[in-house]
Amino acid sequence: MFGEPTLTLGQTIGLLSPELLLLLAGLIILGLDAISPHKEEKAWLPRVTLAGLAAALVAAIMLWGYNTRVLAVLSCDPFALVIKMVALVAMGIVVLVSDVYIRAHSRYQGEFYALLLFSTLAICLLGGATNLIMVYLAFEFLSITSYILTGYLREDKRSTEAAIKYFLYGAAVSSIMLYGMSWFYGLTGTTDLASIASALTETWRPVILPSLVFVAAGFAFKIGAVPFHQWAPDAYEGAPTPVTAFLSVCPKIAGFAVILRVLMTALPPSGLGILGGDWRALLMAISAITMTFGNLVAMWQTNIKRMLAYSSIAQAGYILVGVVSASERGVTAVLLYLLAYAVTNLGAFAVVIAFSNQIGSDEIEDYAGLHKRAPGLALILIICLLSLAGIPLTAGFIGKLWLFSAAYEAGLLWLAAIGVINSVISVSYYWKIIRAIYLLPAETEERLSTSPALSVALGLAVTGVFAVGIFPGLLLDLLRTAAQVFGG
Repeated sequence: MFGEPTLTLGQTIGLLSPELLLLLAGLIILGLDAISPHKEEKAWLPRVTLAGLAAALVAAIMLWGYNTRVLAVLSCDPFALVIKMVALVAMGIVVLVSDVYIRAHSRYQGEFYALLLFSTLAICLLGGATNLIMVYLAFEFLSITSYILTGYLREDKRSTEAAIKYFLYGAAVSSIMLYGMSWFYGLTGTTDLASIASALTETWRPVILPSLVFVAAGFAFKIGAVPFHQWAPDAYEGAPTPVTAFLSVCPKIAGFAVILRVLMTALPPSGLGILGGDWRALLMAISAITMTFGNLVAMWQTNIKRMLAYSSIAQAGYILVGVVSASERGVTAVLLYLLAYAVTNLGAFAVVIAFSNQIGSDEIEDYAGLHKRAPGLALILIICLLSLAGIPLTAGFIGKLWLFSAAYEAGLLWLAAIGVINSVISVSYYWKIIRAIYLLPAETEERLSTSPALSVALGLAVTGVFAVGIFPGLLLDLLRTAAQVFGG
């Protein structure tokens, strides 16, 4: 914290411009929605939301090259900016897939889009958080908006039940995480991550370990890792499908951003010797269990949203492989896979939303014969499922290749092998959907259509899957620069 440059008000506003633009866009939507006629068709809402996200994305791009602290609790550095860019792109796709669904299911559209913007604001804050207090406040900000969005369909009992379960579980785990953070403050007298690293000593190891476990519990909840995954299947199934798409991607981006920032800064493996090894050993176990459990349970699901929920749990296990590698290559792999996973999973959910909007079902058996009713949707869903499985030429393959190679370089061949085996296992339940789409007869051959916004989202997703899968070199220099923030 010492020796930081003194920033003028204008410089501070400039460095916080992505967050301020998101806040402004959210407030504008709430204001315009409040004064517009209640029964009016509000097609402008997603457009204003997308404009706010685009403005924030441009602002983040314009800040590339900065590496400085803001207000003593945030950092504007390449790592934070990459997290913001990925989150803004992902949220843009979420907005596109939400349009028709929300107009058909809820009268309260303005609040929905404002909450999406405020959720994005929370993720951006988490990407740059360098203080435990900011980490906790931003996490709770994201959690509260997520709870509300999960239960957004007030008349739907499943949505309300999912929100209550999510809230109760989240409140309990957040209190545990805060308790662990208080131990770090009690030991070091500071909540700044870099200062914690300087103050901790080996003699405090017996006290640090319990606090590390408590904090790790909160982080595991945010990314849906075992054993703090129980909220995910019910929340995914009960929430509005666009919110399920949001929950499957955006909290993971935030969670892994914080995991990397906190562990690599406050407990760096190179600087704390065995203490750094402690969190690596803990996360190795969580990674192996999470990817195995998620894939095995996903095999028995008949509802596509629950299946993708367990798939999402397994994906968190894969990404943890890059975290425990604790190297520049590992951090680069995590960022690459977060982007690959975002476009892939959102593409899959875009198809689920297009199907659900017209059929009203999320059962896998109802996808029978989809290739005849909507060949474009069927093809895009297959591409996204193959990417999730890690098939070559897709973003998922490149992401997993980097994750497992980072583990190999770090001497974790056994963990990389578990990841490869689990990737093979995942093909079995993705095949259930492919089989239904192409091999089972359809009850009707009535054609399905998609809205223009949903078509754009599908196009962006499938383009992202192939762009990252075939031309990863376009991104790797940028991601390596972000990884170098932690000193390699």
